[in-house]
Amino acid sequence: MEIELAVFWNNDDYLMVLIEEKYMGRTCGLCGNFDGQELNEFMSEDKLLDPHKYAALQKIDDPAEICPFEDMAITHVPRKKFARVCSQLLSLVSPSCNISRKGFVIRCQLDMQACSDPGQRNCTCATLSEYSRQCAMSHEEVSDWRSDDFCSLGKCQANQIYKECGSPCLRTCSNPEYTCSSYCTYGCFCPEGTVLDDISRNRTCVPIEQCPCTLNGERYAPGDVMKAACRTCKCSMGQWSCTELPCPGRCSLEGGSFVTTFDSRPYRFHGVCTYVLMKSPMLPHNGSLMAVFEKSGYTSTETSLTAIIYVSGRDKIVISKNEGLIDEDELKRLPYRSGDITIFRQSSTHIQMYTTFGLELLIQILPVFQIYIKAGLQFQGNTRGLCGNYNGETTDDFMTSMDIIEGTATLFVDSWRSGNCPAAIERDIDPCSMSQLNKMCAETHCSVLVKKGTIFEKCHPVVNPVPFYKRCVYQACNYEETFPYICSALGSYARACASMGLFIGNWRSTVDNCTISCSGNQTFSYNTQACDRTCLSLSNRELECHPTDIPIDGCNCPKGTYLNHKNQCVRKSQCPCYLHDGKFILADQSTVIGGITCYCINGNLSCTGRPVDPAESCKSPKRYVSCSAPSGSKYGAACAPTCQMLATGIECVPSKCESGCVCAPGLYQKLDGTCVPPDECPCEYGGISYAKGEEIHAECKTCTCERGKWKCIQNSRCSSTCSLYGEGHITTFDGQRYVFDGSCEYILVMDGCGKSRAFHTFKIVTENVVCGNTGVTCSRSIKIHLGNMTITLADRTHAISGWNPQTEVFIEENALHLVIEITIPDKYEMTLIWNRHMNIFIKIFREAKDQFCGLCGNYNGNLRDDFETRSRYVASNELEFVNSWKENPLCGDVFFVADPCSKNPYRKAWAEKKCSIISSNVFAACQKKVPHKPYYKACVRDSCGCDNGGDCECMCDAIAVYAKACLDVGVCIDWRAPDFCPVYCDYFNSHKKNNMDGTYTNYINELNCTWHYRPCKCANVTSAKVNIEGCYNCSSDEYYDHKKKTCMPCYIPPTPTPSITTPTLIPTPVPPPLHNTTIIITTTPRPTTRVTPPQRGKCQPVKYEQRVDHKNCSKTVTLTRCEGMCPSSAKLNIAKKTVDMECTCCMPRTIYMKEVELDCLDSDKPLVIEIPFFDDCICNFDGCTQQLNPTV
Repeated sequence: MEIELAVFWNNDDYLMVLIEEKYMGRTCGLCGNFDGQELNEFMSEDKLLDPHKYAALQKIDDPAEICPFEDMAITHVPRKKFARVCSQLLSLVSPSCNISRKGFVIRCQLDMQACSDPGQRNCTCATLSEYSRQCAMSHEEVSDWRSDDFCSLGKCQANQIYKECGSPCLRTCSNPEYTCSSYCTYGCFCPEGTVLDDISRNRTCVPIEQCPCTLNGERYAPGDVMKAACRTCKCSMGQWSCTELPCPGRCSLEGGSFVTTFDSRPYRFHGVCTYVLMKSPMLPHNGSLMAVFEKSGYTSTETSLTAIIYVSGRDKIVISKNEGLIDEDELKRLPYRSGDITIFRQSSTHIQMYTTFGLELLIQILPVFQIYIKAGLQFQGNTRGLCGNYNGETTDDFMTSMDIIEGTATLFVDSWRSGNCPAAIERDIDPCSMSQLNKMCAETHCSVLVKKGTIFEKCHPVVNPVPFYKRCVYQACNYEETFPYICSALGSYARACASMGLFIGNWRSTVDNCTISCSGNQTFSYNTQACDRTCLSLSNRELECHPTDIPIDGCNCPKGTYLNHKNQCVRKSQCPCYLHDGKFILADQSTVIGGITCYCINGNLSCTGRPVDPAESCKSPKRYVSCSAPSGSKYGAACAPTCQMLATGIECVPSKCESGCVCAPGLYQKLDGTCVPPDECPCEYGGISYAKGEEIHAECKTCTCERGKWKCIQNSRCSSTCSLYGEGHITTFDGQRYVFDGSCEYILVMDGCGKSRAFHTFKIVTENVVCGNTGVTCSRSIKIHLGNMTITLADRTHAISGWNPQTEVFIEENALHLVIEITIPDKYEMTLIWNRHMNIFIKIFREAKDQFCGLCGNYNGNLRDDFETRSRYVASNELEFVNSWKENPLCGDVFFVADPCSKNPYRKAWAEKKCSIISSNVFAACQKKVPHKPYYKACVRDSCGCDNGGDCECMCDAIAVYAKACLDVGVCIDWRAPDFCPVYCDYFNSHKKNNMDGTYTNYINELNCTWHYRPCKCANVTSAKVNIEGCYNCSSDEYYDHKKKTCMPCYIPPTPTPSITTPTLIPTPVPPPLHNTTIIITTTPRPTTRVTPPQRGKCQPVKYEQRVDHKNCSKTVTLTRCEGMCPSSAKLNIAKKTVDMECTCCMPRTIYMKEVELDCLDSDKPLVIEIPFFDDCICNFDGCTQQLNPTV
């Protein structure tokens, strides 16, 4: 049985309750005590009652309802009266059913006796129906015994047919492959080879080829074609078969601090610097696009975009928020052309930059300075910078200038600084939490985006308004100028709708403070352009006649009038004529150009004759530079060469000159301020600096630091993880995050999702139930279908049914987790980690790019299309997407996502306080690798919602999810404490497993103190395949290998090589600490104090002292050496005739460089050098095989 409780009602006279066996002996009421004994059902106080008296005891004591006691008269039926007829009727229902007929015969006799016309067969229908149902539940054959004049169910709707034993697993156009484990039942069903058309809602059965499709609530017939942004879709078999169309890339900078990359990855940052927005080899003359961010208020997060810079070998064009245009430091008037670039005013609020090489910029001047970038297809896969790499994959958009993918936006942004600027900050505090008044104001004015009945509602099915609403609230609270940012956010949503073909007009007049005033008798329009609205467009159409593909608003002249040089709208006959040098002549006046007389008529020059051919105090090696010094450089220290700038590969584009220290020519400044040659520039990742030659493993790549940039090699096999945790939080394989509250079974992930309905080799389903009074849900059980095998995870344990010989399954149990490793040869390797409660993590390696589908997305590297519905169309919001992946079509749809903190405001302060550990210094080592804000918000939401018991468990589970995300990137955080989410591992020291049922019940008199809690199997290493927290009994430098059934070392160091010249060398894999120098380490005599020798078989570190000499400086330092013995083994392999040996040696765990201050004879200042150092030892594992050569 798949469910704990099921209630069936036929809307009339039948009710059935099904429960699991685990409730046996724990029930009461009319349905009995469920103890397996039939004779004691009506017992009360050791007395056997009549059924009606027993039933009277079950009445609910409701003061609003009066139930009089009725003494039921007992009806006696002669033993043989109607008995033969009833037996015949039961045989008609099922001739061979093994269910006992005795009780049904008696019930049938009573039915006939009580009939208004005794003996009528139709009075027995209820009893016969129940007999049919009981036989079906026992999987006995049931006949089609009903007829039009005997126990008829009435006429079936549409073309459905009556069956006495039909499958209740309703197959529909929305879900034609629905399967369930249930017994047959009677009713109306679709004929064989058809499915129910649930989309048309006419209860008609159709062949699957005739199934319609649905989109945004509208129905489309088979064969209908829909054209949307960048794709064309055709309705086929109830699904949309879509073809992707070539579309340009779009990147935007909105709301002061929000960026959306070409591949649609949104992020926010607060920095004050000039950043590389986009660079590409496809831009001519080594061109690049920059963005200037400056402070715009008192707080550190009030930063905003103030200027856009396009720089190349030929131009340096600056467009600033004050509408100024500068080219090569000279102020220019609009419109302006320089070679392949044309810049003009498209409306009173927008400036457009058009180029002939495929790059277009639309700059919004008012109410907030914003930019929209459009890049042609030739740039695809050839861009770098804040706008991402435009390769169709969202997961690698945070590729830094050092060629490695960062985990957080601030570190990614910092790598693209084009100047010597401070690092960007990452705001941890919600700006709306600082003032409830500001928060209420922001939510009130921004709610127009999400409310029903507003002008924006018609766009909700096309563009999800929730992200825009959240951005609007943040901007309104963060910036002092509230309404410009609110209006800008509303305008961004209107623009997003227009980009999808849904135009929203007149929205500014429906909200406060968003109207735009026009001057010079211009008029406002929601869809305007400069072409044929200015006098200039009459003189030179090439300067201003470049329409935008997405409508823009603003002020322009009414139709039939044109904007002149005085910003007034005039008739064509009054237009001046513009010359190439920026000058103009008034209407009806003349000028001589190249010896030709030209007259200005209707804004155009009319010339006669033949035109002339136009083809004729710093530490060395730094030095101080001053902006005030005549000999100083133009921008001073603002363009000081840094390793970070070297990585970007572009010239510095500062906004102003700054005095300061700069490195000597040929040297570059590191993050720590020191100067190095370019070959020695370090690389950065996760906020950590790595020296030349160091290797890291990140994002399925092995990367080596070379000349300040990461050189990465893609690993042959990569994986991705989908997580479902807490109260409906999901992160897809491609990184899309969303929340849903639904009480149903949903498909998490399955394969075989191509255009044809292929057979899937696996399917993972989650069942959700309500777990709080606010209506939020939590994952209750997980079912893993592997062909004929099903693994069910529920009630903190697992169960396996069926068998699949083509699938390998390995299950590892931990006190806190259940780990399932599944291998489908030549296709997938899956690892599922379940915390026995609400969290499930699905990690998949795959051999080929098979198509996946479900709540976990399609696993194609692009989060833009993760909301692909069962009908293969991309939904605009998560609710439409989630509803399409219901496993049972009879479940209701989800129409909203509850906000638990709004319904339980008294819990919010407690939730924020407890969850703040995620943003605290406890997780500081991880916060630069894994963004913590989404996990903090999820924790607060879950902690507010779990108000029905287990509130601390919900909070602890949410924090554990972030801790696991940190472990996945190699950061082990010890965050639990005795008074904060404790784990009781000592239980296993005093109890042992009961061999009978696997429970831990037997108390041990002698304590076994080997079990302890550890936040990870292995700290900061990746030897363990699944690195999770739990109760472990291996040593701190080992983990338990469930397959080898032994403790294995966490870290196996590479073969050591000497790195420094010394009589006694310390092995180290790191490069020499000093360039072109030698450090001599002299061993001092051993101390006279007796040192306790290490225990035999125990590898451990031992401290000792050594003298270090270098350049007439020296010091005695305390170092560490490894001493002790490690286990080794050798065993015979008779089948292979080999000796299999496992050898270990006592070696350093990790070697790193440590600074040491040496005392110098000729200087008061100490000399700081780096030496190799380690402080822990492990047994290094290795294995070998020797062929047997036995002697006689």
